[in-house]
Amino acid sequence: MCEEIELYFSELEIIEYFNNQQGIEVINADVIYNPIQSINITRDSNLKIILETTSKIGAETKAETIPSGMVYTNTNEIILKNKFSERTFVLSSVTPYSCKISISNNNHERIELSSIDSIKSTLKTSIEEKYLIEFVSNMDMKNFILSDDISINKSINETTTIGKINFRDTTTNEMKSWGCITNKINNCSFHICRYEKNSKIYQYILYDKIISDEERKKIRECISFILGKPILYLGYCTYSEDFKMLSFELKRGYDFKGACTLAELPPTILNLNMSNIIDSNIFNNLLISLYTNYDKYDFQHLFWMYWHASTSHFYSASVQFGGCIESLQNLYLEKNSSGKIIESKEIWNNFRSNNMDLINKLCINESEKDLLKNKINNINILPQQKLLEKLFDLLQIELTELESKTWKQRNIPAHGKRVENNIEYIRGVKILRTLFNRLILKISSASEYYFDYYSLGNEKSYNLRLLEDGIKDV
Repeated sequence: MCEEIELYFSELEIIEYFNNQQGIEVINADVIYNPIQSINITRDSNLKIILETTSKIGAETKAETIPSGMVYTNTNEIILKNKFSERTFVLSSVTPYSCKISISNNNHERIELSSIDSIKSTLKTSIEEKYLIEFVSNMDMKNFILSDDISINKSINETTTIGKINFRDTTTNEMKSWGCITNKINNCSFHICRYEKNSKIYQYILYDKIISDEERKKIRECISFILGKPILYLGYCTYSEDFKMLSFELKRGYDFKGACTLAELPPTILNLNMSNIIDSNIFNNLLISLYTNYDKYDFQHLFWMYWHASTSHFYSASVQFGGCIESLQNLYLEKNSSGKIIESKEIWNNFRSNNMDLINKLCINESEKDLLKNKINNINILPQQKLLEKLFDLLQIELTELESKTWKQRNIPAHGKRVENNIEYIRGVKILRTLFNRLILKISSASEYYFDYYSLGNEKSYNLRLLEDGIKDV
């Protein structure tokens, strides 16, 4: 029995495809009660993948009791196989959390609910994978129009029979709408797609070749920064050249504890005319600039901190955005300059040696000497304020008095102090986020402009500033 050729542009369609499988055999049930009578998966509003299985009362499980508070790596795995199509399914990190008995017409069965981290499917075949569709969420882009067309053709075959004569007619309807942005990086073309069809929202990235998970993650995270809102990854599927689905994987989504509530705040303009139509050339140039510097300046770590800061309460967000800036600052100075007060190794080594000799001559115990020596080893580091000023000088961009003042106040919550003016502090968080945006754009040579999210703009947009100009209190 061969699988029918069907294209899936939504992870919900993949879930429906899995739930409609016939001829499923359980190769390994692991922690789930087995024999399994039925199996079904759904995705809840928190983007978790929920597995529902039913079994008879006499079914058994290999699950072991996990002590409360224990930290461990979940290696539980369920393996299924479709006996008709040679397709296998691997459900990973299975965690049973609910079990109840259902009674219907004197028939007793156990209904068990489990969370899973992923479900991966492969088809045993020698056919080469050609295309990849990556399922994403939180790419609403309600304030933007995607500049490239998506064309959907629908053909209807009509046959009229009169006696023994058949008249065939084919009608084709074409629907075109803005719905994607076409990009290219390292000879790989891909299309960022978001549109509505038959009352369903489709959000995905279509690649014209197979690239690694790591490379796709880089691209997603750079796109997220450009859009000013994190894209949430839900999985992928691959197709052959003749559009036969060969493999898929659905992943549990992670929303940074509130990503879906964030507004879209792009760091810079996406159209020189300041319209809401995204210019695909500008977008692609931004993407290439960020992608090129992604590994050099550890954007994976920086963006991870950045989105957690964006979803945090303002009281802690200032500390987190400050951490983003400090991390980028240290990386840049390490690669392009220094964070030392005395940069000459010869002068510093002489200074250090002389002071170590003085400490050794003091009439104090050894533990006290060690404390003083540790102080000496750490005194050749510029204070954080001076480090930031040095970074901005090297990049030849302005650090204003308002920005400097906000930087000094960023760690007030980290020391347990009370914030006296909530409104001022919330606006300070906007300055810190904008400072980080400016630094990323400048270091990546991505744009000449940035959006100022501190200053009050007009009713439709925020203020746009040149990258070298800082934020002033007016």
